Amino acid sequence: MIRTATLAGLLLCASTAWAGPKKPVKEVEKPTADAPAEMSKKEAKVRGQAFAQYDTEIAAGSKTRAADALVLIVDDPTLAEFHGEAYARLGDILGELSLPYASLCAYAKAFETASDTNIAEVSIRVPKAIEIATKVGDLALLQKPFAGNLGLARTDDVRGQMAYLAAKENVRAGQWGTASAVLKMVREGDPLWADAKVLEGIVLNQQERHEDALKAFEAAARTGTDKDVRWTDSVQINTARTWYGSGNYPRAIEAYSRVTRGSAFWPDAQFERAWGHFRVDDFNGALAQLLPFDSAFFSKWYFPEADLLRIYSMFLLCKFPESESQIDHFKDKYAPVHKALKGWNDKSELETFEAAKLYMQKGKLTELPEMIWRPWGEEERFALSVKAVDSAHDELKRMKRVEANPFSDSAKSWLEARRNAVIKAEGGRIKEAFGAQESELLDMLTNSEIFILDILRFKQKMFEEAARTGKELEAARSVKRTERIRKGWQEWPFEGEFWADEIGYYKVDIVPECPASMRQSVKTD
Repeated sequence: MIRTATLAGLLLCASTAWAGPKKPVKEVEKPTADAPAEMSKKEAKVRGQAFAQYDTEIAAGSKTRAADALVLIVDDPTLAEFHGEAYARLGDILGELSLPYASLCAYAKAFETASDTNIAEVSIRVPKAIEIATKVGDLALLQKPFAGNLGLARTDDVRGQMAYLAAKENVRAGQWGTASAVLKMVREGDPLWADAKVLEGIVLNQQERHEDALKAFEAAARTGTDKDVRWTDSVQINTARTWYGSGNYPRAIEAYSRVTRGSAFWPDAQFERAWGHFRVDDFNGALAQLLPFDSAFFSKWYFPEADLLRIYSMFLLCKFPESESQIDHFKDKYAPVHKALKGWNDKSELETFEAAKLYMQKGKLTELPEMIWRPWGEEERFALSVKAVDSAHDELKRMKRVEANPFSDSAKSWLEARRNAVIKAEGGRIKEAFGAQESELLDMLTNSEIFILDILRFKQKMFEEAARTGKELEAARSVKRTERIRKGWQEWPFEGEFWADEIGYYKVDIVPECPASMRQSVKTD
């Protein structure tokens, strides 16, 4: 029997194995003062010597030479205790020189290297760093240093922002317990409270705490009234996925139906809702949800599992000729897609990133069909990565005006390293997704061949049963009811054509053709 795919690869609420030991969450100190920690006379003397040249150049009004002096400090391993402060001050200067991305790189290094003696001095740069990161499109750069040093969150105005970004880093690493603990630092009333509750719901689903996840999504919906429609729909589909993950398929179906028809999440909601109908043995309901996926309106969407679910539903209704024709249709449709995906294996992360960027910005295709590129043209994370890479390119060009100063070499290397890291990470992430799709399609195409054998085997069982009993098996009878059309509604029978305003509103009424004595064996064979 063909093994049908599940929603594990699609749902954020899918069960996931524990990714590693929990990391202890650093307790955040309550703010007492913004002044740097007191240093001993010896430490103050060493610091004075380390920053002497910097202080002299700042007093003389030479920012570029002051930056050179700070680079000498961060390059000296014997002055590691002062690296955090030096990076922080270097970030200030680079920002004043209209090099914001390089400034952000310096601030990130400051947060990573802050010591007990300068953590207060470094932490006051957090709001500025978040502001710059938002502008250049690279908040992700701050996730790791924030996750590794929550002690930087010394005031209420930045604690929520830091905790949210730190939690996203732990989610990325699969540290669900740590992410959940960190999110508790985001207090109600914080600007990111609603977003934090959504992230908390996703984390709780990964821990299979579906009831708590539902409460988190309810809190998000209740407080995120100022959010846009896309955000609201994202909460709705995650709520539906939570009901599905908990095994309450009727509530999941109801929640999926609330995703607005014009939403970017609506096609996914339609497909996932079909699984809900299938789980409660409502095969006609599943087929109704899946019917639009065979139309031209969804030709640019990648939903191979929808075709398989349609085939399997037909099989369980003993519609064998239709199942076989649908299998042929599936192979004709997706065999070329699999071949194209397999041919992409030799592409580099850079080539993959640039190809996805080209599709996102100009709609141009390279080798792979549009159904494969389409998700990357709409994904917010990838769009921000493209923005970050473009920001880095522009700034590296402008950096030529200060290339005579020694500090520019360091700033340039940080910026190039970050740009390359973003390209490698995002290109690699997309390549990994392509690899998973290629492997998935290979399994589906292989299983489709096995499924044909299942159909033939069941047909043989029907003939054997007929020979044993000496009479032809009769199809299971269904009660025929005349359904009344609601007042104000009009019904049009489906005759093979698709109309845009009908998509999503189809109803399927197929009478099962399974012999009454063998109906259950079709499902369990």
